[in-house]
Parts: sequence; structure tokens; C-alpha cells
Amino acid sequence: MNEPNPDSRERPTILIADDTPANFGVVVETLTDRGYRVLIALDGEEALERALFSAPDLILLDVKMPGIDGFETCRRLKADPRTRDIAVIFMTSLTGAEDMVEGFSAGGVDYVAKPVRVNEMMARIETHLALRVMHRQLVAQNRQLLNEVAVRLQAEAELSRARDALEAKVEQRTRQLEESNARLSAQVDERRRAEAKLLASEGRFRSIVETSPIALCITSMPDGVILYANEPLRKLVGLDAGVGTLSNIVDFYVDAADRDRLVSHLCTEGSFNNSEVHMRRADGSRFWAMATARVATFADAPAIYVGLSDITSRKRIEQELFESRNQLRELSAYMEAIREEERKRIAMEIHDELGQLLTALKMDVSLLKMRLGTDPDAMRKADDMRELVERTIWMVRNVANHLRPVALNYGVVSALEWLVEDFMRRHGIPCQLHINGGEPVLPEASATAVFRIVQASLTNVGRHAQATRADVTLTRTASALDLHVSDDGCGFDPAVARTGYSYGLLGMQERARLIGGAMTIDSAQGMGTAISIHIPLTGGAENDRRPHC
Repeated sequence: MNEPNPDSRERPTILIADDTPANFGVVVETLTDRGYRVLIALDGEEALERALFSAPDLILLDVKMPGIDGFETCRRLKADPRTRDIAVIFMTSLTGAEDMVEGFSAGGVDYVAKPVRVNEMMARIETHLALRVMHRQLVAQNRQLLNEVAVRLQAEAELSRARDALEAKVEQRTRQLEESNARLSAQVDERRRAEAKLLASEGRFRSIVETSPIALCITSMPDGVILYANEPLRKLVGLDAGVGTLSNIVDFYVDAADRDRLVSHLCTEGSFNNSEVHMRRADGSRFWAMATARVATFADAPAIYVGLSDITSRKRIEQELFESRNQLRELSAYMEAIREEERKRIAMEIHDELGQLLTALKMDVSLLKMRLGTDPDAMRKADDMRELVERTIWMVRNVANHLRPVALNYGVVSALEWLVEDFMRRHGIPCQLHINGGEPVLPEASATAVFRIVQASLTNVGRHAQATRADVTLTRTASALDLHVSDDGCGFDPAVARTGYSYGLLGMQERARLIGGAMTIDSAQGMGTAISIHIPLTGGAENDRRPHC
């Protein structure tokens, strides 16, 4: 990760809230040397005022401060929409699980234990600042996409109104011509006058067609000889610069089979509306057009009346939207891979380094107890210390397992067994794991995705389902891997959940998609919930689809 440039126009601002100035002297010096703008607050109230006034990019917050403590300060920051998005990292000597849970519940994004290790703190600060920048970029891109979609919808609406108006005019003129013909057949003595009126009407019709913004032509049916084309059509296909004369509309289709398909549809249905066709101009350049056609007659012979609208820009925008969506998905997959790697790294550090230190401490306590002799008070205190160390070791292992279970190193089945046992211990809900077809061999990314999907599903069961039992079934066949998580809880309406932007379900669906799988949800009010994931093993879960840096 690149360090911030101190010469940049806007330096990142970091607010440090600590009631003991001596605690952050080295931190302030390091941040200033790396180009950050540093603000200081000595209590929670001052931190709230400075955050509201200066809008820093990140806050280093001490937990124990006079007045309101760090947890309450963080809650007030997150309750204010003006400071809600500022990342908060706690600096504290309180490293117990309950304190960490309270800190994260209050809205903190990370913990730094005191005494502060500067390199670790800088790594965490730079990580969260980078995440904040990427979040802002994603918000800006989404806003731009929404604006582009709105412009496209407005253009389509205007095009539809223009097309409807043109069709109304054509139908109106057709009714006038039919009335003229009826009068001609009924009044032979007025034939010349009626013919004159007809010629005048045809002239007006031709004038309307020639000045119409829509490219129009009439072709013979079914061979496609162009019988008439207005000026917009000649310009659209590039015949307004002396390239040649119109001959056959088939010459302007990129694929002649497209024209054959449309003519076949006209023969059976008589018309079609808003059909996209790929065409080329006389100079060979290609464009996309929206075609509308109907069968009629021209010079007493069957003919096709065709209207074309250039939609090349719209197709380009659609392609850009498609590519942008794929890029966002790739970025999401990349960020998820980074998070999993970070969880794995932190879990290993906690398990290896802190675990070894606590084990050594436990051995030292045991050795101390052996040397205490017959002092009952000292022996009892040593026992208490040993019990406290053992509880701390258990807590460290529990935290590491929740970041990334060690069981994942031994396969997805071992990880799911640990997850089911942890779920029953935490929520008191019976849960059974069923493995059919043997244990699948999956790449690390695929195994992690399967584990996270089951973890999210069971979390939803424990929080929302009000269930009395749950089941997890993993079935492996020669061609696919099927995962099924069900409960007998209160259920929900999947359609309502989708309209309400249920990010948990969206995250599960995205994880399944990234490993080539598909997720289905079967639930209803009062009927329980079943979540199924189907992962093909050919070209899907067998291949690690994790994006690379």
C-alpha cells in the first residue's frame, strides 16, 4: 500500500482522542512524518465537536476518558449523519472479548491494543483509509450509473412518443385515403376532383415522410427491393454523398439471416415493433437500429413499410453499463478475497503469537506454583492465575476461530462440523450436519465461500427465524455440489426481502456466483426457510475463481 503523499492537495485528517497527551506523542510524530494532518482531543465531548467541525477521515479513540467514555463517544458519532461514515479505531488496554464486542457494536471498525505498536497502527490506519477512498469511488460510480440509466429511460420515452405520434399520423392519413376512395366509388361524376384531392393528399403525405425525423422506406415483399426511401433513411445508411442508388435492403444487413427471420415473422403476424437489427452503411461502417415494420401494398403489390431509428449510442451505453457492472463485481470479489486473507492473517497471528505467549505464561505460573512451597494463600492465588490464563487461552482460540476456523485447513466438512457445534452452543438450537457422497475436495476460495454461506445462513436462523431446529446438508455428486440449509422457523417473503435490499442474502448470492454456483430461496410466512446452493464441479467449484491482484 502506498503511503499518502504529503504534497497532495488534500491530506488525510486523523483525529486522536486521548486524555493522556503522553500516550500519543510518538503516534502524532509518525502520522505527521507520513503526511497526515493530525487533530487532538482530550475527552469525548471535545472529540465530538472536532469531528463535527473538521470532518476527519479517521478517528483514533481511547476507551477510558473522563466524562463520556470511548464507546459512548463512538455511538454518538455513528448516530449523527454528519459523522456517521468516519472510521473509528479504538486504542485501549481492554482486550477482552466483551470489550471488543462492545466496541464493534458501538460502530468501531478496528482495535489497537495499548501500548501502541506504531507499525501495526499505521498498517490498520492505511487499510481503513484505503477502504474509505474505495467506498467513495463506488458511491460516485453508482451515482453516475443511475444518472446514465435515467437519461437512457428518458430517451426511450421520447422515442416511444415520437413513434406513437408518427403512427397516429399515418393511421389518420390512411383513414383519409380510405374515405377518399369511398367517395370516388360512390361519386363517379366527381372523380377528377377526387383524384386531384388524392394527389394533393399524397403530396402532403410525401412531404410529411420526407421531413420526418424517422428513417422510412418501402420494400417489395419478399425479395426486399427498395421502392422508396426518405431523406433520413438515405443519410442513415450513408447514401447522401453520391455513393450510389438504393437497390436492395438486404445489402444493408450485417447478417442477411436477420432479414429473412423478420420477413418470416411478417408473413405470419403482419407486423413487428421495436426489433433490434445490426446494419451497415454503404461505406461499410456498422450501426444498430430499432426497426418497426408492417405489411401493406405499394402500386397494388405486397410491400413492407419499414421505420428505422439509430440506437447505436444506446447500445454503446448498454455495453458500458454491462462492463461496469462486471468490473464492480470483480472489485467486490477482490475486496472479499482481501478480507478473507486479512481474517486468515489476523487469526494466525492471534493463534500463533498470542497463543504461544499465553502458553508460556501458563507454564511459568505452574513453575511458580511449584516453588511457592506451603503458603496456602500464594498457592490459591497461583491457581486463580492459572485458571485466568486458561480462560484467556480459550478466548483467544475462540476469537481466532471466528475470524477463520482452523478446521478450514482440514477441509470444508471439518469447518462445517465446527460451525454447527458453535451454532448449537451459542443459540441452544439443535442443528444436524448431513454429508452425502463423501467429502468434496475444493480450492481454498471455494471452501471458504461455502463456509461463509452456511455461517451467514445459520446467523440468520439464530437472529430472526425463531426456529426450534436446523439442518445443514452437503451432497456431492460426480458433476455438482449441493448445499442445503433449512429451519422450521417463522419464514419470510423472499420477494419482500429482495425489495428491501437484504444485504445478507445478496452477499450469499454473490459468494455463490463467484464460485460458479446458483442460490435459491424457498420460504414463506410461518413455513420455515430453505436455502439451496448448486455448484457445478466442472468449470465451477473445481476452479479457483478468486481474482488476482
